[in-house]
Amino acid sequence: MEGKICYQVVSILIDTTSNYSYISNDVIDKCGLNKEVHKGSWLVQLAICTKKIDHYWVRSCAFELNVVSTLLPLNILLLGSYVMLLGMDWLYIQKNKVEFNDMAI
Repeated sequence: MEGKICYQVVSILIDTTSNYSYISNDVIDKCGLNKEVHKGSWLVQLAICTKKIDHYWVRSCAFELNVVSTLLPLNILLLGSYVMLLGMDWLYIQKNKVEFNDMAI
């Protein structure tokens, strides 16, 4: 899906199998987002069958998906062709606004 971060159009993947949401490191500097060291770290299993330890996050990132504006903490991870991956933490917040059958938000 297309969304906006800092008035820039970006590609966003919604992944119901991910517990957390992520943002690509590439967009951090472009948008002037504050990258912080996370107090804890965790192991992330990537689709290419490799594992990566995650240490950094953006504590509060404002973005827009369709007409829904959200403020969400995002972990930083190289995502390939997507700028953002929205996981179950985002879906829980949007529980009454997402229509999967109609593919609408």
